[in-house]
This record gives sequence, C-alpha cells and structure tokens, in this order.
Amino acid sequence: MPWEKMNKLFTNKVLLIFVFIVLFAATRLPYLGKDAINPDAVNWHYRSEQFVVGLKNGIWEKTYQHYHPGVTLMWVLGPTVEVARQINPEFRVYDHHNFLYLHTLGKQVLVAVQLILSLGVLYVFSKILGFYKGFFVTALFSLEPFFIGNSRMLHMDVLLTLFLCLGLGLAYLGLFSGKAFSKSSEGTVSSTGLSSKGIFKTGNPSIALIFSGVFLALAFLTKSIAIGAILFVLGMAVLVKLKTPKELPKTLLLILVPFVAALFLFFPALWVEPVHTIVRIFDEAERVGIRKGHGQIYFGKYTRDPGLFFYPVVIFLKTSPVLLLGVLAFLATLLKASKGKPLVRFFRDNEISFLGFLTIFFAGYMLVMTISSKKIDRYLVPLFPYLSLMAVLGFASLKKIKSAVIVSLSLLALLALNYKAHPYQFTYTTPLVGSAERAHWMVAQKPFGIGIPYLKELILDSYGKNYPPLGFYDTKPMKTIYPATKVADVDVNGVSDYVFLILGPNEEMPEEVLDSPYPFELDKVVNINGLDYWRIYDRKGNPQD
Repeated sequence: MPWEKMNKLFTNKVLLIFVFIVLFAATRLPYLGKDAINPDAVNWHYRSEQFVVGLKNGIWEKTYQHYHPGVTLMWVLGPTVEVARQINPEFRVYDHHNFLYLHTLGKQVLVAVQLILSLGVLYVFSKILGFYKGFFVTALFSLEPFFIGNSRMLHMDVLLTLFLCLGLGLAYLGLFSGKAFSKSSEGTVSSTGLSSKGIFKTGNPSIALIFSGVFLALAFLTKSIAIGAILFVLGMAVLVKLKTPKELPKTLLLILVPFVAALFLFFPALWVEPVHTIVRIFDEAERVGIRKGHGQIYFGKYTRDPGLFFYPVVIFLKTSPVLLLGVLAFLATLLKASKGKPLVRFFRDNEISFLGFLTIFFAGYMLVMTISSKKIDRYLVPLFPYLSLMAVLGFASLKKIKSAVIVSLSLLALLALNYKAHPYQFTYTTPLVGSAERAHWMVAQKPFGIGIPYLKELILDSYGKNYPPLGFYDTKPMKTIYPATKVADVDVNGVSDYVFLILGPNEEMPEEVLDSPYPFELDKVVNINGLDYWRIYDRKGNPQD
C-alpha cells in the first residue's frame, strides 16, 4: 500500500477513535454523580470500604463482601475513596456533606475504566470484523441510551458486559484463528451477513487464549453469573480440538491457568478460604437469584416472577429504534438467504462464525436469566454488544444505502435520544410505545435513587434550609446526603416522625398515613423523562406550623 494511502487510513482510524472517546465522555461525565445515588451503590460504598480495610490489615477474608461478588467494582471504588481520604482527612468518615463528592469521584474513575475497556473491545472486535465494522459495533452499543444509563450507575452490569466482550472475543481469536471465513484483510460479510474474517492470522493464538482466561476471570469476579462464560469457552475448546486431540490439554491449560491465577491475584479471600468462599458465592446466588425472586410490576400487575416474555419485552422497551431496525434488517436478510432455516447458516464446515459463537453463549445466558425468578431490566445489558453486532450486519446487508450514510444517521439518532433523556438515561424507554407512562405500565420503573440529589435541593429550596424531616420507603439514597436522623422509614416510623412524605414510582400511600389524623396533601411532583417520578406530600396540621 502506498505511504499516502497508509497515512490517510491511519489518520481516519485515529480520528474515529478520538470521536469515540469524545462522545463516550460527553454522554457520561456531565452531571455525573448528581444524576442518581442508587441504593445498591450505597451498599457498594460500604463493601468497598471494608474491602480496603481487609487489604490494608491483611484480613483477606474481608475482601469477600457479597455473593455477586463485585470484586472488580470494589477494586475501582475502594482505592479511589482511600486515596481521597489520604489526601483530605475530612473524607475519613462518610457523612451527608462529603458523600456526594466521593460518590461522584468513584463514578468518574469507573467511567474512565469503562472507557479503557471499551477501547479494548474496539480493538478485539476490529481484529475479528475489520476496523470499521468493529468500530461501528462498539460505538453502537456504547451510545445506546439505556447502556449509557447503566454506565453512569455505580454498579457492575457494564463492567460485566465489557469483560465478557473481551473474554469471549479473545477466546474466539485464539480458538478460530487461521480458520478463515473470508480472505479479505478488512473482513467481509457474505450475502447471509454471517461470515467473519479469518482472524489473528499473523498474531499468536496462545496469547489470545491467555488473556481470554484473565478477562473471563474478571467477569466472574464482577458477577457470578459469568461462570457460564468460562464453561462455554472450555466447551468450545474441546469441540474445536476434537480433530487434534493432542492440542487439547495445552489449549485448556492456556485458558484455565490464567483464569485461576487471575482469580487468586485479584480476590485475596481465596488465599485463606478458597473452597468456602466459592461455595458461599454460588449458594447465595442460587438462593437469591434463582429461588427468591424480585418484586416487579409487569403490565400493571405485581409479581415476583414476570415469566417467559419479560426480557423480550424489556429488549423492546430499553433499546433504541436504531438498534431494533438493524436487528430486523439482519433477521430479514438471514431468513431470505437461508430459505427458512436461519440456524443452519451459523455453521460453515464445522467452523462457527463470531455471531454464531456469541449466539450459542447468549442463548444459554438468556435461558438462565429466564429460569431465574429474579428478573431485572438491567440484566439484559450484556446483550447490547451482541444485538449491536447483529444490527451492524443488518445495516451492511442494505446494499442500496451507503454504509457511511447509515453510520452517520444511526449515531445522530442515538445522540438525539441521549440528549432528550440526559442525564437520566437509566429511565430511557423507546419512543415506539408512545409515552413514558405506557412503558411504565408495561415494565415499571423502580425509584433506584434517580434524581435524589436534585430532590434534596428542591426540598431545601422549597421548604427551608433546616432539613425538614422526610419519610421514604427506601431511605438509603437520601440518608447519604441528608442528616440520617431526619429521614424516616415509613414502614418503621410513625407519621409524627416526618413532615414530608416522598413517594417514588408505584409507591402507594402507607396505611399509617391513611389512618393518620394528619392529612397529607400532594404539594410537588418531580417529572423525569415524562414520568411523574417523585411525589412530595406535605403533612398538614403539623404542630410546628
């Protein structure tokens, strides 16, 4: 290739990566921290604090704090807060004055980690699909509003997603390198939209497998459900090496040794109680995730298990029309090319395409999620890269429209959706349903600490700066930034303990309030993205009046 063309190609790629970084930061950093204080984040602040205590004092068993187990999140949050405390002694103890600062700082570092991991995903996907398709896939799921909403949360679902992308992508590179579906240097998509480039030909498949083991370990240390990923990769390794059984032990060791080494390196609880810790993780995960269930309002009715079609409904509600259009285009192309037998096209002479590889894994993932009685909308976040890959292949099949036009229109549409939902993208629902209220009726939005900092400022500005007593069902988020003695639990405290009752989406007036001699009158409503999110009721007949 002439130097001029190489230089132009290199410059275009660098420019695209720069644009990706700018859009990634612009959709996540503004108003970060003040957008939400989710109750799970409050728990993870405490767990991360105990995690650091265990590390500093050599009490290794304290690095196990929860069955998820959330180790990677604690590695991000714990040292971040600890460094801030070493710099400023005023942060040594959480209080309602400093929590929001430390919370925001932790989320900023988490976003930085997500950006680094996303660039890693872009690199791995570009090795599989070619740079431009790899870039478009990564940009598409990274700019999905609901994905961004979860990225802005101090939580683990996006971390899990990115670790899975890296682990599965590298496993595909290591297992299928040299088995070309196409000889093109940039990768091609056949008429079916399924074939992938022969990848990592000039690289080292062993290195890919080693790093796959590391990232799959980090995925497991993020959420225990990722144990299925390492089992899937090991199963695929066995299938791939059936024709060359002498290579099988080496292949398995290249994956397993780094996996186990990374587990022990990043999770010191395994140094002292390895068997007990692993048993506790799976025992709690089975009890809470499989049997206990989770309260959910689904099509207007309360249930602890929404059933078989919950996640398909959530996918429709929480993905953008852009992504859905691409997936539909892909499915239409697939059905046409396969003459009614689409699954057959995932396989070519016993070799599996990257999409087929991911399809098998995510079919298993969705099966487990569907069987589990605990169903939450954000559990679908790991599917976004997979759906984005389908969408990109679908857009590539629309030969009458130039790819550059599709990319430009798609990114502009996503930016418009984000602008409308910002900074509360976590509450995003597709405009295809017509209204936020209708989407809320289909799958109810939980309060989850959305807009709590704004709610606090509204209360102080409207009712005085002396912190009037408040009543909540979930007190955790507000207690972090409001005097704890002034926040009452309506399930525990009496009506006399609070002057203002705050109800979130689907939260009903407590029986104690209905039976109280003090009438509570609706005074203000906080609307978030078209939904009456927080309702503030003023207690009348207050002796202080």
